[in-house]
Amino acid sequence: MNKKTFFPKVAFDMFTMQMVWSLYFLGSLLAVHIMMVVLAVNINDSIGDFLFFSHGSAKIYMLVIGIISTYGFLTHFAHHGVTRKDYFKGAFIAAIGVALAIAVIAAAVTGIEYVMIEMTGTQDVLERSLSAVDITSNSISVELPDIIFQSSVLLHGTNWVASLFLFSLNVLTYFAAGWLIGSGFYRFGWVIGLGFIVLSLLFMVTGDLIWGIELGEPLSNWLPFSSISLPFYVSFLYNLIMIGVMLVLIRLAIRHTPIKM
Repeated sequence: MNKKTFFPKVAFDMFTMQMVWSLYFLGSLLAVHIMMVVLAVNINDSIGDFLFFSHGSAKIYMLVIGIISTYGFLTHFAHHGVTRKDYFKGAFIAAIGVALAIAVIAAAVTGIEYVMIEMTGTQDVLERSLSAVDITSNSISVELPDIIFQSSVLLHGTNWVASLFLFSLNVLTYFAAGWLIGSGFYRFGWVIGLGFIVLSLLFMVTGDLIWGIELGEPLSNWLPFSSISLPFYVSFLYNLIMIGVMLVLIRLAIRHTPIKM
């Protein structure tokens, strides 16, 4: 007899809960962004659009919910008869969904923002991440300014679908790093858990490096290089491998971990 699996239920429940958090997060971020846009208009300054503005915060947000994923959900599901394997699969599927949803919502808000800016005649206030749009019979592409690459790994492609995918991939990387931290602390406690923090930081720094992001101080002073330049497909492949390695470590950490009360 086949054993019943619960990971679809885990994925749905975790996605629903985390999307509630995400909507509060994005709503708060949007409120701050609107205030900054209004301020920029009044002082004749400029500000990045919402897609650009939300990217850095979204990475930190996904890192945080990754950290609390193990403590917040593993114990709950285990007490309801869900195996660690089903929890692991469901949690990762939910994280993919949340990462994609955040990217789509941020892009949709940015599109509305462009329309509002055009209607009010204040186009100069936005430093657009989607700076130029080229519409043909079978595709839509965008041209991106250098500011994106100088400060984040937001986008490396000219196709808007690829752009949203890379946004999602980047924030998913930070979720995996946070999940690795949470799993390490859950399984091994504080002492070894600190080592998981260092390991996750290495993954996050490596993730920025493979997309050509310059390291800030003090890391730039410790290493013989501050940035590297790789072809897009190499960066993409390395990013997938890095997420895969983190998932393997997470799975090993929680595979036989005692469930906390």
